[in-house]
Amino acid sequence: MAAVENFKYVNWIKRINQLVQILLCISFIIGLNYFANNIYWRSDLTRDHIYSLSPESLAYIRQIDKPIKIIVTLTPDAIEGEMEQVFKHVRNLLKEYEYAGNIGGKKKIEIEVVDVLKERKRADYLARTYGIDQQDVVLVVCEDRQHRLIYSDIIEMKNGQMSAFKGERAFTSALIDVSNTDQQKVYFISGHGEMHLDSVDPLRGLSNISEKLKWGNISLETLNITRVGEIPEDADLLILASPQGPYRPQDVEKLRNYLSERAGKLIVLIEPAIEHGLGDLFYEWGIISDDMVVLDMGEDFQAASGDLLIRRFAGHPITNILRDNPIPVIAGLSRPVRRNLDRPADDRLTITPLISSSPESWAERSYRDSQDLKYNPEVDLKGQVSLAAISERKVSSSLGIDVKGGRLVVFGNTDIISNHRIGSIGNIMLILNTINWCLDREQLLAIQPRPIEEFHLLLSRQELTQLSLVLLSLPGAVAICGIMIYWIRKN
Repeated sequence: MAAVENFKYVNWIKRINQLVQILLCISFIIGLNYFANNIYWRSDLTRDHIYSLSPESLAYIRQIDKPIKIIVTLTPDAIEGEMEQVFKHVRNLLKEYEYAGNIGGKKKIEIEVVDVLKERKRADYLARTYGIDQQDVVLVVCEDRQHRLIYSDIIEMKNGQMSAFKGERAFTSALIDVSNTDQQKVYFISGHGEMHLDSVDPLRGLSNISEKLKWGNISLETLNITRVGEIPEDADLLILASPQGPYRPQDVEKLRNYLSERAGKLIVLIEPAIEHGLGDLFYEWGIISDDMVVLDMGEDFQAASGDLLIRRFAGHPITNILRDNPIPVIAGLSRPVRRNLDRPADDRLTITPLISSSPESWAERSYRDSQDLKYNPEVDLKGQVSLAAISERKVSSSLGIDVKGGRLVVFGNTDIISNHRIGSIGNIMLILNTINWCLDREQLLAIQPRPIEEFHLLLSRQELTQLSLVLLSLPGAVAICGIMIYWIRKN
């Protein structure tokens, strides 16, 4: 009986011992996972540190005080080639943002990857809530503010090939944009028959560009310049699109004061055969827009519809992406916009022709009277003809430091921004880049794009065999040791 009791006692000890071991193992796994999720260290081993965040980005992330969600629809199953590489870079970089945003156990940044082809319910919700109805989009959301990024915002292209990854600049700019409660204000001027912000008319409507600007967390409003005493104080940018009559001197004076006294920014789009009344303002800023029509006979500069294909771009932040790829801009009738050589030189002004026609083009002065339009060297302008120009003014302070003054951008075409043109990728890039440049939305120029390089390892059969032997040697040695220990224990 004592032996039976002793046997039962030993069994209970074994069971308790096994239970304790199981509990210890479970607690070890739980503790290990806890420390792995909360206390860990990451290191970027890529040569160019393509997945490491810059000090600028880390500083901005620490200042975030509201949760931000980043939704990615760059789905891996439906892409291949270059887009597959883009998705890889985006996914790995966003992991660093999520890691950097985990401060004090609170997640400031949450990442979600949605396959819109498979997750139909989630895709429908995103379409209803945020208007996402396509793939290849990265949406950054904070409360009711959102910023949408597309393929060209993330990848720098040159000669049709990916040359650099600028994801960090794009993502950090988007984080700053949505976390900033002070939206930048853009006014579309009205009062002289300008194109309307809310109109869906294909030729005179701006509803499409309005929607795209709202994606970028920009506040839009219409301003009837004839009914206000001066330009509102909160105006970060004015856009004057296609006036149908001349501006009154008092209205021009409002624009002059805004540009000169308040270092404002103004984008003007004017068309041929329309008197705009802005000639004196343009003269002060070193620009002239002749009452002429640009005709282009270059084969590569005419669309099948007879429209003008603009393929010549200046080296400027607005047009670099169009020039490097190259991506054309499509336009209808245009008038020249160029540097005014009759104006006295002014060291404070920097004037840059932005886009131009081909060498086979000219600007026709007698387009109103003549049916047979031919180049007349005495009165016409020989191509390349500038179709848009930028004038920047620097202001010298009392300390001898030059600071940024106003910015004036003038386009000799109006339909490049209209609903039926803005769908062209070149047009939307040109207009959005111009607006972003005027708004100084290049906040993170210190964050440089990271070069994308591909490495190919070329091995002969002999080298491949030797590499295989080296890689298999360690697991092979472990396997041999295991077999030997098993054989020794068995015998």
